[in-house]
Amino acid sequence: MKIDTAHLKSEIAAITADLIATRHYLHAHPEPSGFEADTAAFVATQLATLGLDSLRTGVGGHGVIAELRGDQPGPTVALRADMDALPILEQNQVDYCSTRPGVMHACGHDGHTTILLGAARILSQHLDAISGTIRFIVQPAEENVAGALKMCADGALDGVDAIFGLHGWPDLEVGQIGILKGPMMAAVDDFDIEIGGRGGHAAYPHRTVDPIVVGARIVDALQGLVSREIDPFDHAVVSVTKFVAGTTNNVIPSTALLSGTIRTLSGETRIRLVRRFHETVHGIATAAGATAIINHLPGPPPVINDDAATDRVGNVGAEAVGDENVIVLDHPSMGGEDFAVYLERIPGSFFRLGLGDVTNLHTPTFDFTDGALPVGVEMMCRLALG
Repeated sequence: MKIDTAHLKSEIAAITADLIATRHYLHAHPEPSGFEADTAAFVATQLATLGLDSLRTGVGGHGVIAELRGDQPGPTVALRADMDALPILEQNQVDYCSTRPGVMHACGHDGHTTILLGAARILSQHLDAISGTIRFIVQPAEENVAGALKMCADGALDGVDAIFGLHGWPDLEVGQIGILKGPMMAAVDDFDIEIGGRGGHAAYPHRTVDPIVVGARIVDALQGLVSREIDPFDHAVVSVTKFVAGTTNNVIPSTALLSGTIRTLSGETRIRLVRRFHETVHGIATAAGATAIINHLPGPPPVINDDAATDRVGNVGAEAVGDENVIVLDHPSMGGEDFAVYLERIPGSFFRLGLGDVTNLHTPTFDFTDGALPVGVEMMCRLALG
């Protein structure tokens, strides 16, 4: 039995005040990646009150999983939310501001978790409308891109046929969703480079191997990897974001440290660009008589949405918010997201939920839009029901 659209919206409207209260509580009590014990306990308590099946805690760290088995046979569909916060000092002036200085929900995971809890609450009242099983996955450690892999190792996807997730997005209006087939977000490869030279007096540079000069050459050369070695119709980014060297103005140091990130949208481009990165860094250092030690920190693969699953998001979105508010995105984001780990294993789709006029993600003044919560809950409910 399908839930009537007007009835579904009415049920969600009836719990919207509770959703806002939940989101504000989570926003006020953020926990960074790997330390989500209190958040996980709160989530588990909320799910336990709904009488869901197979409630598991401690999955992949602090992850929480629960299931809702419908009255009719069918596939198992997973809905995923993330719950960790960022090491940022909040600057918002709201009564639910972070109570933990230096940690805040600057990426909207408080909203994501609230939406999943809301969807579980609504769906738990409609077992007769569910064919198959709905698995609710609340994941820790998305921000340090370690959570999804550990969740999978602990069986989060065992028996799951498809998975869906969302992310609040400032560039879309409230009541809009953004979809994209294929590559949606980038693979992430972070790096640290330690350049070893030979220090000395700044007045006698010919007696040194200056790691600052070597580092500058490396920074300049890395920019050419994308502009001259990657197809212009492909997408890639190499950014050096940190350069640390020296202690005073008359001493050439013996070492320099560089850090940065490589972003790509395909496995083939990722392999090639990472290889050329290593060759370029070592080549320049060797030519200058210096050494380079690279600490390569591979992150998640690209988020690649399944075509059929993305069509499902679009069709569900048309029912929830209208055709005109289902926005097919022009291009992927070069940001990373470890939802990609799930999509490597099973079909699924990751979509954007409009937040309207808010500041950018990962800033000290970001705040998830409460008005987007009912839209997210409806989307998740409809995706679960098929």
